[in-house]
Amino acid sequence: MMVYCLMNMPCRSFPARRVVLNAFVCNVAMPKIVGLVLIALAALGCSSVPSRITRLAPLPVVEPVTTMTVPYPILLLHGLGQKADAWHGNATRYYLNDLGMRDGGLLHVDRDGKIVSSETGRNDGDLYVMQFRSPHDSINAWRDELDAAITYVRAQTGADRVILVGYSMGGLAARAYLTKRYTDHHVKRLITIGTPHLGSVYAKVWNWKTQMEDCVAGGNIIAAPLCKAALAAIQGSEGNVPYDAPAVRDLRRPEDGGVYLRKLGKYAHPLDVEYVSVIGDVDVSTELQHLSEAALQEIVRKALTMLSGDVGELFEGGDGVVSRKSQDIMNIEYFTADPSRKRATRTIEVGSVHMDHLQTSTEIQRISLDEKTELKGAGMYRLGDSAAIAITYADHIPARCTVQVRVLRNEQLVHESTLSAAFSQLIRTADGIVSRMVFPLPSSLFQHEDDLRATFTITNAWGYAVKSGVEM
Repeated sequence: MMVYCLMNMPCRSFPARRVVLNAFVCNVAMPKIVGLVLIALAALGCSSVPSRITRLAPLPVVEPVTTMTVPYPILLLHGLGQKADAWHGNATRYYLNDLGMRDGGLLHVDRDGKIVSSETGRNDGDLYVMQFRSPHDSINAWRDELDAAITYVRAQTGADRVILVGYSMGGLAARAYLTKRYTDHHVKRLITIGTPHLGSVYAKVWNWKTQMEDCVAGGNIIAAPLCKAALAAIQGSEGNVPYDAPAVRDLRRPEDGGVYLRKLGKYAHPLDVEYVSVIGDVDVSTELQHLSEAALQEIVRKALTMLSGDVGELFEGGDGVVSRKSQDIMNIEYFTADPSRKRATRTIEVGSVHMDHLQTSTEIQRISLDEKTELKGAGMYRLGDSAAIAITYADHIPARCTVQVRVLRNEQLVHESTLSAAFSQLIRTADGIVSRMVFPLPSSLFQHEDDLRATFTITNAWGYAVKSGVEM
């Protein structure tokens, strides 16, 4: 009313003898007075924005992450006698096609010890593939190359940590990195696939290469075909690896005179890393019915074990190259010495053989990202003239999460909405890289001082759900 009166006061109502003052009030003072009054009234809550909204803190400004679509880039490591193409085709189909991850390219170390990428000129990526310089070098040599690759990926993406997926000996290189960098590593999760944590009988077999060749040349009607099959299986399963290669020395089982893996198993492994062992275990009797290469490998492995005199392993399961026991990281000495340490590990079984783990299905790729969503925080904020709920959470595949919000007034539902990851944003916080989703709410909800409460449910790609709420 005061504003209306001031704005509609007729100037001619002023006495004639005060013409100068009249003109001043109408032309100069009045607009300023009106402006000051409007400001004062707004401060008193006469603004069109509900006071419950004006009392909210503004939505925090955040640092967006645009170099990747996942919080932890994935680095894939091949096995003994292989190259990076072990990860081609079906081995990465789920990552690239189903999830739409960005291909960061192939990484290798040049002669100067520097990382070279096949994707030059790019500084973004979700998925990287490592190409070790020598396919049968020592585990420590691979470890040092991996160290350089992790540093490179973090510099390119700005990520705090990475996920390592190590196939066969690649998993041992990852463990060697973690034990060397025990206090300053940059790994969120390590998935080992068919990795010989306790060594492989094949490491001893490679040392028998000359003996096998002599066996074939001897022409024994029973032994020669078996030895010939053994040579073919050895070379076909992990490449034509020289019997005196550094990798063969490192992969020997302790009972076969191996030293490296015994020492590695004693070293402390960081317990802030999630360890996942993917274990291949084939049923030889079933495989025999299909005359598969898997059966051949398993038979050869057991036959060679017989030649070594260790008959006990005849009844041991495995993926045809690595025994079941050896594939489980929980069986290394560091974890068996203190069972409480095993809380950081878990195992997953697959029905494939060593050479087929990566190509038979996309299940291993799904396993590498399977995790429950972790709620980081939630709150009510002012967003312009509206109120909004901001929810921060951590998930390996934030693009597949949905969030449902329900607003209750006096415990009665008054608003409900669901947002997909299209409304989500990766941001950098003091706790690392997380996702934030912001829900604007109708201003009409805040016209009264009734009790309001919002509940929300975050559901990720695996169906895991996290529920919480905020007072409004």
